[in-house]
Amino acid sequence: MRTLDRYLIRETLGPFTLALALFTFLLWVQPMLKTAELLMAKGAPIQTIGYLLLTLLPQALGITVPMAFLAGVVMALGRFSGDREAVAMMACGVSPVRLIRPMMLLAAVAAGATFYVLVWLMPDANQSFRDVTFQLTKKMAAEDIRPRLFYEGFTGRVILIGERKTDGGWTGVMVADTSVAGRPSIQLAQEGRLAADESARLVNVILSEVASYRPLNSGDEYQIQRSTQEVAHIDPTSVFGDGASPGRGFNELTIAQLDAQTAEKVAAGQSPHNEIMYKHQRFAFPLACLVFAIVGVALGVSTRKDGKLAGFAIGIGVIMAYYGIMTLFDGRAKGGAFPALWARWMPNIVLGAIGVALLWWRTRGAMRIPASLALRWPAFLTPRTTAAAAGPSKVVLVIRFPRLSLPRPSLMDVYVGRKYLRTVILAFVGLMALYYIGEFIELSEKLSKGQATMPMIAQYFYYATPTFIYFIVPLATLVAVLATLGGLSRTNELTVLRACGISLYRTAVPLLALALISSGLMFALDDRVMAHSERQAEVLRNTIRDRPQRTFNVANRSWMIGRDGELYHYAVFDVRAKTLHQLSTFKTARDPYRLTSHTFATQAVFTDGAWHATDGWVQTFDGNGQVRRAAFTSETLPLEEPDFFGAEQFEAEFMSYRELQTYIEELDESGISFAAHKVELQRKIAFPFVTLVMTLIAIPFGVTLGRRGALYGIGLAIVLAVAYLLVSTLFIAFGVAGWLPPVLAAWATNIVFAAAALTALLTVRT
Repeated sequence: MRTLDRYLIRETLGPFTLALALFTFLLWVQPMLKTAELLMAKGAPIQTIGYLLLTLLPQALGITVPMAFLAGVVMALGRFSGDREAVAMMACGVSPVRLIRPMMLLAAVAAGATFYVLVWLMPDANQSFRDVTFQLTKKMAAEDIRPRLFYEGFTGRVILIGERKTDGGWTGVMVADTSVAGRPSIQLAQEGRLAADESARLVNVILSEVASYRPLNSGDEYQIQRSTQEVAHIDPTSVFGDGASPGRGFNELTIAQLDAQTAEKVAAGQSPHNEIMYKHQRFAFPLACLVFAIVGVALGVSTRKDGKLAGFAIGIGVIMAYYGIMTLFDGRAKGGAFPALWARWMPNIVLGAIGVALLWWRTRGAMRIPASLALRWPAFLTPRTTAAAAGPSKVVLVIRFPRLSLPRPSLMDVYVGRKYLRTVILAFVGLMALYYIGEFIELSEKLSKGQATMPMIAQYFYYATPTFIYFIVPLATLVAVLATLGGLSRTNELTVLRACGISLYRTAVPLLALALISSGLMFALDDRVMAHSERQAEVLRNTIRDRPQRTFNVANRSWMIGRDGELYHYAVFDVRAKTLHQLSTFKTARDPYRLTSHTFATQAVFTDGAWHATDGWVQTFDGNGQVRRAAFTSETLPLEEPDFFGAEQFEAEFMSYRELQTYIEELDESGISFAAHKVELQRKIAFPFVTLVMTLIAIPFGVTLGRRGALYGIGLAIVLAVAYLLVSTLFIAFGVAGWLPPVLAAWATNIVFAAAALTALLTVRT
C-alpha cells in the first residue's frame, strides 16, 4: 500500500466515524429517546428499554453506513482540496483517478459491513423489537389513560379519571358502558385501578366506593346501586389483542422468506413487486458504497478552496438525490411501468454514471493550472491617466454634515455574524435533509404496503416541518458556533483581535445576539405554528402507521368534560347550526363522587344567546338514592357556550402557551392540579433558550478545539446534544413525577449547562 493510499484512508476514517455518529444520532438515537421516554412512563424495566434500543441499531446502521461513507469521502477530499493538496497532486501529474484505489478499498469494507447487517442482523432484530414493544404496549394500557381525557381504547367502554396516584391507581373515576347506543350506564368511583392477567386473559377495572347508574329497559329511569367495590370487565382483546404476535413486515423478512412470499403471490396471480424490491435492496444498498466512492472522488477533488462543511453539504445533496431517484423508480415499478427487479438498482446506476462522467471531466483538467492561481498582469502596468493629463485643476466645494451616532454593529460584528450565518444555514439545511431522509425511510414500507400514498406523505412532511425545524435549530446553532470560532482560531484571527484589544467576550457578542433572536423565533414557532401543525401531523402519522386516532376532530367526539366538572355526551354537534343532538348532561358531586342530575334532550339549539332544548327530561338524585324525574317539551339549559363544544381539545404538547395556561387555570379553579401540564407550560419557555445555552457552551470549546477543524466541532456537537437531551429527559421525568417543582424541572437543564459554560468561559484566555 502506497503512502498516498495510507494517507487518504487515515484522513477518511475520521470524517466517516463522526458522520456515522451524527447520522445514527439523528435517525436512531433521538427517535429512540422518545420511545424510551414513553416506555419509561409506562413502567417498562430499564434493561428492557436498553434491549429494545439495541434491536433497532442494525436497521439504522444498514442505512447510515453508506451515507456516512459518502460524507466521509467528500469531507476528507474537501479538506484535501481546501489545503491545496489536490492542486499539488495534479501539478505533479497524479490524476484524480489514482484516488479511486484507496477509496474503493474502504468502500469494499463498508459494503461488506452493510451487507452483513441488512441480511443477517436486521430481520430478526427488527422482529424482536416489534414483538417486545407489542407486548409492552398491550400490557401497560393503564398508562394510556390520562387525567381529564376520555379514553375510548377499550371496546364498549369510556373511562375518565380525575388524577393519577403515585402507585398507579386513579381517583375520581368514571366508567361508562356504551355498548347500547344512546343509553350509557355510568359508574362513578372514588378510586380505581386496572388489573390485567394475560395468562388468564382477564382485564378488569376495580372500583372502590362506587355509585352505579344503569338505565332500565325503558331507558327513561335509572337503577341506582351503591357498593364498596365493583368490577368492570374489559374485553381482553382490547388489551392483549388476539394473542398473536405482529406479523413480519418487509424489513423483518429474510431473503428466503421474501422468495417464498414472492412465489406465493406469483401462484396467486398477484404482483410481487414489493418483495422483489426489498430483496434487491439488501444487495443494492451495500454496493452503493462502491458508487459513492466514485461520486465522492469526483465531487471531493477540486481546485477550489472548499472545506469539510462544504463537503458535508455536498454529501447530503447526493444522498437526497439517491433517495429521490429510488422513489421515482419505486413509483413506476408499482404502477407496472418499470421492472421491479431494477427499481432499487437504478439509483446506483444513475449516480454511478454521473460519477464516472464527472471523474472523466476532472481527469481532463488534471494537469491544468487553476485559473485562480494563474499569473495576472500587475496593476501598475495598466495605463493610468495622470493628474497632469486630466486638465487644469478645479475648485471643489466640500460641505460636511454632522454624523448621527446611532448604535449599529461594528465591522467586526458584521464579519463574525456573516461567517456564523453562512455556517448555520449550511448546517441547518444539511441536518434538515437528514431528518427528511430518516422519516421517509421509516415511512417507505407503509408506502409499499399501500397504507400511505406519496401525496399523503408529502402532506405529512408539510405539517411536520415546523417540528423538525424546532429540534434541528439548536444542533445547527451548536455546530455553527463551533465552526465559526474554530475557523477564526485556526486562521489566527482571534489572536489578531486580542492583539488589538478586543476580548473573546466582545467577539462573541454577535453570536449571543443571534442566539437570542433564534430563541425568540423558536418560541414563536412553537406557540404560533407548531401547536396547530403538529395536530395535523399527528393525524396523518397515525393514519399512515395504522394507529388509533386521538380525538382531535369535533365531528369525531361524543364526550366532553365541562369547566365545572359536568359530563356531556351527545351523538352529533352541528357546528354551523350550533345544534347538539341526543344530548345528555351529567352533573356530579365530589366526596363522594356521584351523580346529582342527568338531563336529556333530543335536540339543543343555541339561539338568542342561550341553549334551547326540546323533548327531554331531567332526573335528579339525592343522597338517599331517590330519583325525581320531570319531562319537558321546551327548556332553556345552562350549558357551555358553542365555542366550547366546537373547540378542539388536545394534550399539552398540542396547545399553544396561552391555550395551555388557560387550561391549567381552569383545572386549578376546579381543584385539580396536574404537574405534567405545568412542566410542559414552563418547558415551552425554557426550551427555546437552548440556542443561547448551546452558544455559551460552544464558545470555550470552539476556541480550545478550533485548530482541529470543523470536523471535531461536529463530533463535539453530537456529544453535547446527546448529553443535553439525556439530562433534559431526566429532569422532565422528575417534574412529571412531582419530585421537582415544574419551574425547576423545565429550567434545570438550561441552568446546569449554562453554569458549566460560564465556568469554562472563565478559564479561557480572552
